[in-house]
Amino acid sequence: MTDNSDKKSTFEPSDETHERPATVRAKEKFSSGGRPWMLILHGKWGLAIDKVIVWITGYSLMTAQYAWSTRQPYTPTLMIKTIGAKSNELRVACLPYYRVGNDLVLRGSNGGGATDPGWVHNARANPNAWIRVARKSRSVHVHVASGEERERLYAELCQQSVSTEAYQKMCAPRELPLVVLRDWADVEEK
Repeated sequence: MTDNSDKKSTFEPSDETHERPATVRAKEKFSSGGRPWMLILHGKWGLAIDKVIVWITGYSLMTAQYAWSTRQPYTPTLMIKTIGAKSNELRVACLPYYRVGNDLVLRGSNGGGATDPGWVHNARANPNAWIRVARKSRSVHVHVASGEERERLYAELCQQSVSTEAYQKMCAPRELPLVVLRDWADVEEK
């Protein structure tokens, strides 16, 4: 666990405005701590390039550029394949993750946007997912945390990353989804 409470961060909603980002450009500005000029990979091509890099190396240049721009440490990133809630087709995303016990937890921040990202809708519709972490693939059970579990995870993620609280503030009144990835063997034991 990393305590980032003493670290100086540029990842804070501006005191001048708390307007929720509505466009991709506004989300990039918020997520980069007001330094979007530091972002090299953009759009569909940037995401496609990053997916290849994550698959091969386990390292995300997309995540790294946001970490650099906000002066925060790099957060390990995984590739997740979910089943589309409407399409039933596989959907792939590369996302920073946090370890909490034996579980991995993802934040459904959508750059502080008004709606949950598509992969969160997919996780709600189907608990089956596949992840690639550190160049190894496996199937996992996914669920969106709620109630006491969410409160516990939110407190833990706030300790691990200063951006968790900032994303929750920007997402409000939407609750920042925390998606738990658990090995199927651990699910079957409970």
